[in-house]
Amino acid sequence: MIAAGIVLALVTTWPLVLHLPSRIAPDLGDPVRTAWEVAWVGHAMLHNPLHVFDANTFYPHPNSLAFSDSLLGYGPAGFFGSGTVAALVRYNLLFLFAWSLCFVGAYLLARELGLGRLGGAAAGVAFAYAPYRVTEAGHLHVISSGGLALGLFLLIRGYRRSSRILVLAGWIVSAWQISLGFTLGLQFAYLLAILAALLLLQWWRGHGLERAGSAMPAPAAQGEEGDSEPRPAGRGALLPRRVLAVTCIGVALLGLVTIYQARPYLKVSHDYPTAKRTIKEVKNYSSGPAALLAASSENRVWGDATSGMRAKVHSKNESVLFPGGLILLLALVGLVGVRGSPFTPRLRLGLAAGIVVCSILGLGLGLTGAGYPYRLVYDYAPGWNGVRVPGRIFTLATLFYALLAGAGAQLLVRRLGPWAGRRSLRSLPALAGAALAIGIVGEGAGHLAHPVVPQPARAEVGLAGPLLDLPTDGPADRLWQYFSTDGFYKIPVGNSTFDFPAVDDLRGGMSGFPDRASIEKLRFYGIRTVVLHLRMPRLPGIVGYAHAEPPNASAAASKPVAGLGVTRRQVGSIVIYRIEPGPAALHGTN
Repeated sequence: MIAAGIVLALVTTWPLVLHLPSRIAPDLGDPVRTAWEVAWVGHAMLHNPLHVFDANTFYPHPNSLAFSDSLLGYGPAGFFGSGTVAALVRYNLLFLFAWSLCFVGAYLLARELGLGRLGGAAAGVAFAYAPYRVTEAGHLHVISSGGLALGLFLLIRGYRRSSRILVLAGWIVSAWQISLGFTLGLQFAYLLAILAALLLLQWWRGHGLERAGSAMPAPAAQGEEGDSEPRPAGRGALLPRRVLAVTCIGVALLGLVTIYQARPYLKVSHDYPTAKRTIKEVKNYSSGPAALLAASSENRVWGDATSGMRAKVHSKNESVLFPGGLILLLALVGLVGVRGSPFTPRLRLGLAAGIVVCSILGLGLGLTGAGYPYRLVYDYAPGWNGVRVPGRIFTLATLFYALLAGAGAQLLVRRLGPWAGRRSLRSLPALAGAALAIGIVGEGAGHLAHPVVPQPARAEVGLAGPLLDLPTDGPADRLWQYFSTDGFYKIPVGNSTFDFPAVDDLRGGMSGFPDRASIEKLRFYGIRTVVLHLRMPRLPGIVGYAHAEPPNASAAASKPVAGLGVTRRQVGSIVIYRIEPGPAALHGTN
């Protein structure tokens, strides 16, 4: 199954694997910034592990890694290689890994819950290639959801078998998933808490833990490798003592990872008022029920068919939550199937309830005029007032859909078996199962672009920092973050999920560059070097919400610099300015 997951990732992103050092999917927006992010985390872990969150961007502001999801769990990948090309190869490999892990994790979880190989494979592709996922292809921290399924698989199997190794592995994987960021980590933590509460309730009622959530008889409680260990009737012990000890260790590890990662985010929220997610901002990323019938424009099957519904949502890439027609059909079969169903009625109802809850919460404040029921979560549930995009809660719904779809696929193929046998068509069930899997992938794997990623000019490598690349705005600054992986020199800008006055002040002050006001402002912010790029690639979002400063790079390059205390030299398509000591602006904005 691991090989199958890798092959599927390669095929659905083809020909990305042939261009790992030069291209990226799906655009030059967030992916290039994420390539910097993973590179920085690995660099900091090796060279300054006590200050991982004090990134080289947004100089001199501390905790700048916490201006977006940290992806700490991918940090070890940054131990290998250096520079921009290595950062790009590393990102692309992680991009492929994320799709593969989703398939493998969901497959293993489905098998543990009672599905056969065919049903498990259908669940795997339904989770990895749900239509929603392609809309988030540019957000590695959102598509990296395989740890959700893999962690649940390890925990369920570990507790069923009383295996300390599997239980500990489950908690380690869960902690790793949370370390990738709170976008998925927060909802996963709540899911684990809810499941734990349900199991405690079941234990309190005296039913034990053996068959919780399972459609198949659970293996007898065993030691590390399968030694029989009978349980007492009735309520009995919640867990064997040795498993309870490992559970405490695992929960403590998860808690430590959560606290370590949460501290800089809480500090940023305290120090930067604009970092708080206001009701207005959350409402901009919320949508009405039309979102549940809207697919991404990149979806080959449902993009055009759902364009009318997509026109009704606010965010065309964050609020398109259509689960897929084939997945929805198979999930309905898996839900209502009675005779021969691989899932118990309790599990089927639990998965359906999870879909309903996650779908409603995924609409955010858009379901009702007053914003309920999401408003209750925003106001009272710890951590949820920091969520900017409610639609990402739908990630869990795709897992629940996938499990039901796997059950539905297995039921259909099983019913087909006797009919095919009577007609000497014994290979028909296998062909039908393969067709269902291919159909799920086909309706979910959208078209992904693979643009060439610009590289810094040779003359820019090794320049003294702090350094400011121009033009500057939100989209362009993602690229400058990526360029800074060549040495991680300090830069005063970057791309974050919120704006704050100091960066806005600096960007706005560059409209007349190079003039006296802009040079004095650069000195105030401690900038020693400016690189003006005369040719810019086409970047997503550069027209509309952001305005490049200076607006005309060629005109800026032709301005005289005499009397400004600046030296200038042009090398190819870049102009390098050295800011000498001199008068600085009298004030700035923090």
